[in-house]
Amino acid sequence: MQVALELGGHWPDKTISMDNLFPEMLETVKLADKVGFDAFVMGEHHFMDYNATPDPLALASYISAITTRQRMILAVMLLPLHDVQRLAGELTMLDQLTRGRIDIGFGRGGGPYELRRFNMPSDYESAREIFEERLKAMRILFEQQDISLDWPHTKFKDVTIVPSVYQKPYPPIWMAAQRVEAAFHIAKQGYHVMMSQLRNPISYVHEMMEAFRGGVAEAEKHQGDQKIAIIQWMYIAKDEADRKEKIELAYQKHRKFMGLYQDSSIIKGGHVPGVDIPGTPEEYAENTLIGSLEQVTEKVLELKEIGFDYLMLQAHCGPDHQSIMDSLASFGENIVPLIHTPEEAAIAAACK
Repeated sequence: MQVALELGGHWPDKTISMDNLFPEMLETVKLADKVGFDAFVMGEHHFMDYNATPDPLALASYISAITTRQRMILAVMLLPLHDVQRLAGELTMLDQLTRGRIDIGFGRGGGPYELRRFNMPSDYESAREIFEERLKAMRILFEQQDISLDWPHTKFKDVTIVPSVYQKPYPPIWMAAQRVEAAFHIAKQGYHVMMSQLRNPISYVHEMMEAFRGGVAEAEKHQGDQKIAIIQWMYIAKDEADRKEKIELAYQKHRKFMGLYQDSSIIKGGHVPGVDIPGTPEEYAENTLIGSLEQVTEKVLELKEIGFDYLMLQAHCGPDHQSIMDSLASFGENIVPLIHTPEEAAIAAACK
């Protein structure tokens, strides 16, 4: 199982200047490179301190130049916000510059907040319709020349993306799924699947894996062997008091997420406040990777046994920068060697 670090751009401490966001993020990148991580995940988010990464392509371009081998997983790009012909060209250029080190995750957005501020339709059905149309257009742009489309939300004439993509037929494409039926249908379409456990029990994780494998069995193999990733909040605590403190911080971050997801937060100055949610911090912690080294190791090995190809870690779930660095160093030293295959371990060791 490979391991990726998500670069979320979460900035909860208003007493510290946000000018430190990217310098601190880049320190975690260099550490993850050193201790054997396999990829970095960076999504597109606008107008908020919950995730302040409005240009993941710029971030990926910079990171690819200061790291050795890791893949840059651009997940997710908010496809309804983009002119697909421009985005296809930008992604192609990044694929060429990195010599084929990028994956792409496409999504329609986790809530209406960002879509509204781009004057885009924010209701579920409209966003889904635009997303599906532009995803289809993106694949055509990667593979064909002299393309003209006159669709409801996508219109252009005689377009050829130059240069063409480095990875043929196009970079690996991921899509997110939170429902069992979505995992099946995304896999059936031939895409890689990203999922998160959230508050769900481990039985839900098994159901999602089963659905993914069912979809793969019926899939059109347009991008080779399909992969499935699980996204998990992770922090290795120094002691029980530290664990409880970090669980509370993660709980506060989830309150912000639910405010965005439910469209119930009143956001001013880009600050996302939390909303009331059911459950306690300890109840949420049961399904995260926040705990002692032994607790985190046990849960990670269980995910490996279930069969995930990627474990994507959200380390920026509330702790201060030094605590995040200490936690990542411990994960790299103690857990990464347990989950890498011999081939993955050899590649990581050769690049250190």
